[in-house]
Amino acid sequence: MVLYSTSRVSLATTPIRFGPFEVDTRSGELRRNGSRISLQEQPFQVLVLLLERPGEVVTREELSRKLWPENTFVDFERGLNKAINKLRAALRDDAEKPSFVETLPHHGYRFIAPVNRSGPTRDVIRAKHLPAIDSIAILPLDNLSGDPAQEYFSDGMTEELICAVARIDSLRVISRTSVMPYKGAQKSSPAIAKELNVDAIVEGSVARSGDKVRITAQLIYAAEDRHLWAGRYERELRDILQLQAEIAADIAGQIHKLVDPRHASIAPVRKVYPQAYEACLKGIFFRDKLTPADLAKSISCFAQAIDFDPDYAQAHANLSQVYFYMGIFGMGPASELFPKAKACAMRALELDESLTSAHNALAIIHILYEWDWPAAEAECMRALQLGPNDSMTHLHLADYMSIQNRHDEAIAESRRALELDPISPVYIAFFGMILYRARRYEESIEQCQKALEIAPHYPNALWFMSLAQEQLGRLAEAIASLEKAVSLSQGSYFQALLGRAYGLAGDKTKAKVILDNLRALSLQRYVSPFDIAVVYAGLGDLPSAFRWFERAYEERVFRIIELTPANVR
Repeated sequence: MVLYSTSRVSLATTPIRFGPFEVDTRSGELRRNGSRISLQEQPFQVLVLLLERPGEVVTREELSRKLWPENTFVDFERGLNKAINKLRAALRDDAEKPSFVETLPHHGYRFIAPVNRSGPTRDVIRAKHLPAIDSIAILPLDNLSGDPAQEYFSDGMTEELICAVARIDSLRVISRTSVMPYKGAQKSSPAIAKELNVDAIVEGSVARSGDKVRITAQLIYAAEDRHLWAGRYERELRDILQLQAEIAADIAGQIHKLVDPRHASIAPVRKVYPQAYEACLKGIFFRDKLTPADLAKSISCFAQAIDFDPDYAQAHANLSQVYFYMGIFGMGPASELFPKAKACAMRALELDESLTSAHNALAIIHILYEWDWPAAEAECMRALQLGPNDSMTHLHLADYMSIQNRHDEAIAESRRALELDPISPVYIAFFGMILYRARRYEESIEQCQKALEIAPHYPNALWFMSLAQEQLGRLAEAIASLEKAVSLSQGSYFQALLGRAYGLAGDKTKAKVILDNLRALSLQRYVSPFDIAVVYAGLGDLPSAFRWFERAYEERVFRIIELTPANVR
């Protein structure tokens, strides 16, 4: 699967000149008026091959044979087109009115500028070095189906491939939430790598035809914008899990990282029902939108996947996640949603004990619902063992440690999560919550502001920031943050916090209006008793507050665990 290691061409050892440019085949450099021009390996080799035969047509087939060794599986057309485009960019050449490289449609290319060279010819090698790669980002796969409705499939395949590569212990793999913003972005690989702080980028595409799927992928060393490897894979959809494991292993091999044998032995190899797999990808697509309507759609999709394949462990794990998200957002009684989440997670682990997502789901249930701290830590550590590159695992562990007042450890885990998900507003804002619990209020506000710079309409960042502002006595700022959060989301917990802030600021009229609204809303849909309790607390009506807190405790509303001496003002 190696794209190339060394490339040989027959050319003069003295520099070759054309127009303002000079090619030095010994050093592998292209210069313009004496200044070095950055050019990747493949475009450089295309240039050298064209310069061998100036004025002659070099066919696409010849270029492909020269650039890719025999038995290499790669999308030649796409790779060659990219190489030609990058060569033209370096030469400042116009494809419509070329000065250097002329295109003969469907046939090949011709170098048309006068070439000045002298001296004997011999084989030369553009020397290569093997770069050290310790971190990687897998960019969103391009959807080549031509059907925008298939975006869920390419997005889902991106997430699945990230999960497969993330099994490599010695490699830092950027999480999905930080790579998805680059979907369709017109940025260079080095620029993206710099923003994500990684050594290498994997980019590729996915095309589906019926029950067959084709994936192309290429590995790019960002510092030199150099292609190290490319591969093309075609399989039946029922073999997709094995395909993902193969691609991950090939990427690991190319960057000289050995997959942990313990992980290799449990890599997914079972066949899946294509209908079940597709339903699961649709469920992921809706789940990640995190709105009440979309979470309901995702439940339907995951249930459909399980109907098609009752032994599909990942579908059970994904369904568990949706139920606990609904519990976290107060979309129903915790006493109903979390037990459903636990049943799904347990079933997933019965089918596949190695599923990181299922262990994460069980950990969050122990933390937020059962308050079983030893079991929570055990599940967090098992998830960490199975998925060292899973940012959600580090987030749950940070949450657990923070609740246990192990703040330094929680902060360290949060920083680790951000290394894996550096531009996710969710993770940045949650770090703000961890800092708030540690009573590092100014730092908490700073983190929340960073999250809002990336996602100005992310209400949770406003929520967490308001808590820190309130602790610093900046009630006017806290109210402004919560008013904006309420305008962005009608979640009852935002309204309750705003009512509490009004009460603390002495505006009891507005606080009572919100309290009345929540009581009325509770007659139409579920409203957490915790939300009503916090408004009473803000009004100073402690007997009423404690009655509602008691109801919240009986329902095992997870936010009750925030009422500890370390977290109560």
